[in-house]
This record gives sequence, C-alpha cells and structure tokens, in this order.
Amino acid sequence: MKKKKFMNLKLTIFFLILAQIGFSQQYNSVIIESENIDSNNEIYKIGSVFVYDYEIIKDGQKCKLKTNNGMFARSEFELVPTESDSIGVQKIHLIVQPVSDSDRTNENQTQISYLQEPIFASLSSTGAVENDKNVWIHPIRKGFFNSLETAPFPFIKKPLKIGSEWTDQMQIGQGWGNELWGKWEGQLLLAYNYKITEKKTIKTEIGEIDCFVIESSAKSEIGTTKLTSYFSEKYGFVRLEYELLNELKVNMWLTDFKTDKEFNDTRTFFKTKEYIKQ
Repeated sequence: MKKKKFMNLKLTIFFLILAQIGFSQQYNSVIIESENIDSNNEIYKIGSVFVYDYEIIKDGQKCKLKTNNGMFARSEFELVPTESDSIGVQKIHLIVQPVSDSDRTNENQTQISYLQEPIFASLSSTGAVENDKNVWIHPIRKGFFNSLETAPFPFIKKPLKIGSEWTDQMQIGQGWGNELWGKWEGQLLLAYNYKITEKKTIKTEIGEIDCFVIESSAKSEIGTTKLTSYFSEKYGFVRLEYELLNELKVNMWLTDFKTDKEFNDTRTFFKTKEYIKQ
C-alpha cells in the first residue's frame, strides 16, 4: 500500500513538472521544421560551443552566483558581489550535441545544453530553432535563471530587416516564480513584442561583431520585462540585456566560440568534469 502511494506521488510530481514545462513551449509564430532539424543550421551547428560571461544587477550592485541549482520550487541559488572570492558560477557554456530524434528534449528542435563553469557538475538540455525563417533560443533555466522564463526569449525573424516587428505569446506556470523576480498563481500569460531597431558593430572578446539589435518586451498582469538582444549571422545571439521585474537586471555576453568539437559521453563527463573529448 505504501509503495502504491509513493508511486502515485511520484507520478503526480512528474505530471506537474510536465505541465510547467509544457506551458513554456508555446511560441506559436516560431517556424519549426519537421526534417533537416540540425543539418541546415548555419550558427548552432553540431559540435559548436558558445561561452558566455554574465552579471546580475540587484539593487544597483553587480553580482554573480555562489551556488545555482534546481528548477521550479527546488531551485536554489545565492548571489555574491562580482569581486567575491566565493563565486561558484563564473561562466555559462552553451553546447550543441548530436542527438537522435527520439532523444530530443523538445521535439523537432536542435538540442542545446547548458553547463556552468568551472565545476561542470551537471548538464541541462533544452531546445533551439534555426532555419531560413527564424532563429529562436530557449535560455538557461537552472536556479536563478528560472527568472528568464518571465522575459522574452532570444528570437529573430528573417529576412533580417531594420523595422521588422512581430508579436507572440506564451503561458508559464507559477513554479517559475520567485519573490526576487515576481510571483503569481496559476498560469501567467506573457504577451511579447519584438522589433529589429538597428544594426551596429559591438566590441567583444572575440573581436568586433556586426549585429542586428532586437528590442523586445513581455507584458503580463504582474508587469513588463524587457530583452535587448544582439544577433550576429555568424555567432548568433552574442549579447543579451534583460530588464526583469523589481529592477532586477541580467546581462550575458559571448566571450568564446568553438566549432567542430566532439563531446564526451555522459559517463565520462560526470567522471572527468570535461565535456569536450580530448
């Protein structure tokens, strides 16, 4: 009897998690291909690695993460000043691994995975879309980065043209909420607006990069969040500037880029804490 109750509890938790994730995949205007899902990618190719630095600005102070784990109610994190000697997450790595169609985290989307440097204790997988119609990326969502679910996702429609504007919407469950960036009950409807406002050259650690600038917003009953993203036709989204609720800000910027890499299998990765095959 106890075993049956335990199994029922596990199933209930499982379906609650599915519901939370399911309500985070509703961008209906994103054009997703049913074939050539990875092979036609020009930016987010299999074997690519994108390394981002980041900062979190809370109450005017620049911070990083000492700890950052879990999702939904299980998320745990601690912010520390950027000059602290106890930073546990220095940078964020986005990698594009090969995967069979049956093992994709999100159906018909390119599999991308996020890792946190320097510990590389876990690998969190989600999806991206890239084709001749649009490029759309699901941001990291571990720990503190649950907050990014309340903001517009990096998204650009083609042809790339200054003045192009589009809208979309998505519902997210209350499990993504937190006192720091906003809480709500039930489902929260986010209404998105995107506009390509200019093209400019920005300086990065890998050189000067020509980018299209996309100004976007997400309006909901709890307020408005914003994302200014900088998109390169070679490197993808090279800079992301988030304005969340409660005057919380998050900035991410590309610091390194690698292609044609082979990745360790899961067992080797967890044993060595190295994800690139040597």
